[in-house]
Amino acid sequence: MSTNIRNKERRPLTPWELPCLLTPVHVFRRSTKRCKKERPHFAAILGFVYRNRFAVASQIQRRFRSALRSDRTSRRHLAELESLGHLGVLPARGVGPLFPKVYFVTGRGVQHLSESLTKRGKTWSPSSVDRCGRDSNEGYAAEHIIHELLITEFMLAVWQTIEQRSDLELLTAQRRSLVKHPAFRLTIDNQNTRVVPDAMFLFRHKGEGMCCCFLELDNGTMNAKQIQAKFARYTAWSQSAPGQQYLISLYGEHGAKEPRPTFRLLLVARSRTGLDDDGRLAALLTAARRVPADVRKRIWLTTVAALREHQHDDHPLDANVWLRPGDSPGPGLAEEQTAGRVNHSLFPLAAPGQS
Repeated sequence: MSTNIRNKERRPLTPWELPCLLTPVHVFRRSTKRCKKERPHFAAILGFVYRNRFAVASQIQRRFRSALRSDRTSRRHLAELESLGHLGVLPARGVGPLFPKVYFVTGRGVQHLSESLTKRGKTWSPSSVDRCGRDSNEGYAAEHIIHELLITEFMLAVWQTIEQRSDLELLTAQRRSLVKHPAFRLTIDNQNTRVVPDAMFLFRHKGEGMCCCFLELDNGTMNAKQIQAKFARYTAWSQSAPGQQYLISLYGEHGAKEPRPTFRLLLVARSRTGLDDDGRLAALLTAARRVPADVRKRIWLTTVAALREHQHDDHPLDANVWLRPGDSPGPGLAEEQTAGRVNHSLFPLAAPGQS
């Protein structure tokens, strides 16, 4: 009798058992309501989610606000895509039940998207397919998911700003294709490496030409040595023949008469805790001031906190929240000095009378 009682007594978990606590805290139920018909905007939604890899319902609704006019409509249509097996809900580790559904395009959805494009006379071969089901028992880390969603949010802000300004045009936006593109391969000190931007977009300002921007969203996890190594890779890439040819070809494809290998490197800083973005910005700025002048003048920096303050603006990226290292002489910049110097807008100012 005493032996049975002793076996039922609760005991603390040993370190061998701790990995089981990393399983998803909350798992959303899959929608069981079957979609009766294919809606005309489903393929566009799949294209948006696939291009950005991960997205939440609010981002999808803002991108397709003409078709998804309310939260309720968005939830219903996304549930239909989920029931068709075209969208899946990302398994997440370390998030609670209030964390929203994070959608990805399944293998079936990628196949459906490819068939839809073929019917329209467009040839497309996916660069990769998310097989998130393989990680469903463990889930994706919360930091990884947030990093991807912030990139999606930034690229959505780019689209929102440019779409509402008649003097700007978004020519192309890339995210997945850069990972395996041969133009981003490098050899530094006899070692093969790559430059892998989080995203890229090319915009045209009427009367002022085009500008290619590469995005790097910093999670605050790199130390000073790793930051310098990242800047060194961009420096080497900007001077390499494949890198310059990539930029010249990109501009040439969109009508530039005398294309030059110019670009901007946009760094969006976020501290590891999310409570000291300005401190992280100061660290990145100090590192940026040590790179060669021809690359330093291409670097633009801001913080997640600064972008968050303008997220509900009609033109969210027209705010003067960007800092350029070339504007501030000196060996470094103290944390308290950054506030007064963040005064640039990412896009040229709209002319009077233009929206």
